[in-house]
Amino acid sequence: MGSTFAPPANVGDLDETQLQAWSAVVSAWLDTAVAERAGGRFFNPARTPPTSTVKERKIVWDAFPRVITVRNQGDRQAARAAADEPDDLGPMFQVRNGREERVVLPFRRHDEYCEWFADRDTTTGRTRRYVFTCEGPEYWQFIAGGTAAVANPSQVPATHRVGGDRELLLSLYQELVGPEVREEDLFHRSDVYSRVGGQRRLERRAGQYNPNNKWNTTHGIVHLTHPSNTLTAEIFLGADATIPRVDANGEPVTDAARLICCAAYGEPNRSSDPTIGAHVNDLVRAGLTVSLRDPIGLYLDGIDTSALSGPQGEDVSDWWRPVRGSGRMVLRAEFAPPAGATIGLEDILVNGVPLTRAGQLAELITMALYGIGFDAGNGAPEASDCAGHGCSDIGNPDLLTIVGAGSACPDGWTDAFPETVTPIVTAIAPILPAGRRMTHPIGTPR
Repeated sequence: MGSTFAPPANVGDLDETQLQAWSAVVSAWLDTAVAERAGGRFFNPARTPPTSTVKERKIVWDAFPRVITVRNQGDRQAARAAADEPDDLGPMFQVRNGREERVVLPFRRHDEYCEWFADRDTTTGRTRRYVFTCEGPEYWQFIAGGTAAVANPSQVPATHRVGGDRELLLSLYQELVGPEVREEDLFHRSDVYSRVGGQRRLERRAGQYNPNNKWNTTHGIVHLTHPSNTLTAEIFLGADATIPRVDANGEPVTDAARLICCAAYGEPNRSSDPTIGAHVNDLVRAGLTVSLRDPIGLYLDGIDTSALSGPQGEDVSDWWRPVRGSGRMVLRAEFAPPAGATIGLEDILVNGVPLTRAGQLAELITMALYGIGFDAGNGAPEASDCAGHGCSDIGNPDLLTIVGAGSACPDGWTDAFPETVTPIVTAIAPILPAGRRMTHPIGTPR
């Protein structure tokens, strides 16, 4: 493990100066995670070189958004349809000629660090390819705006600060989406505001990179758009999970769902957050000090092509093609007919059912990240009491939300894991709606 952090999947987009700057940014994120989780066993490999053999842990979860499946109570067709419905960051507006105009900032509802797009022929309406990505937005914000776009400049040495590279940004967009992309499409043309307490709050500045631009949402896909799908969220989730927990009876909490509710980090209805947290916590309970493997990123682990076939049982495994990253570190992949194919995507069967939505493929995809740990000779840390507990929706018991450890479940909800609840339960506390994270990703300058 060196002191330089590479871009996700070691992609070769950056020059040497940009590479050093990116490394400094990642190191700053890790420093913040270590500082804010002082009671945990998280480390920055650039600051704390491992003193013993490093052990690697591959952590795998399902790509299709579990929270959508849960909300639709297991109805797969309804869940797939819901997954294709765009969401919006909220009421935003710009001001022109003294008047407020609504600004829509769409994002995909795919919150398992994997998002997809159906690329269709506008003339025939036929799907040309299904595209999947797991690239965090910070890397693209860095390319567009430089160091200051993704990190507090005071945390990055002056010698490692760079500005944005719009030419590189545009060339990558055109490579991944198409030559019709224009530079002005990728940046906000006006200041964007929200309204808080009756007052305008500046959210995005004119000239700032717009991660929710049309070529990354409605007209194409380059990187992740869901607010929870960030590299910094991945880092902070890992740091949050480095504190062992015990329930109200003093017993270790190890089950993934119980642990995320007890520790009050992440989103309990996702596949990713509980799985990542449980694996990291397991390493810490074994006495290891942990971090994330360089290059830090989320990766497409693979797809179960055995479930796919042509109409006559044709083998279509070669239709799945990684196009960015390789090996164990795939950032982008496409499912599309290869040159010379005599059948199209509309002819493909998924477990015997015609392929009509990308979500059918997402159900076959697994995601992965890689944790590392080493024995610093400190033994396992002392466990802490639960910071929260889980409540399940009485009408949909698989749907969970998290409240404070000393708070009762709200009306319509009941204790999901009574053993994690403290004996004295007082007033009802505000809850996070299902789908909201309880982690605190590093903020970026406005």
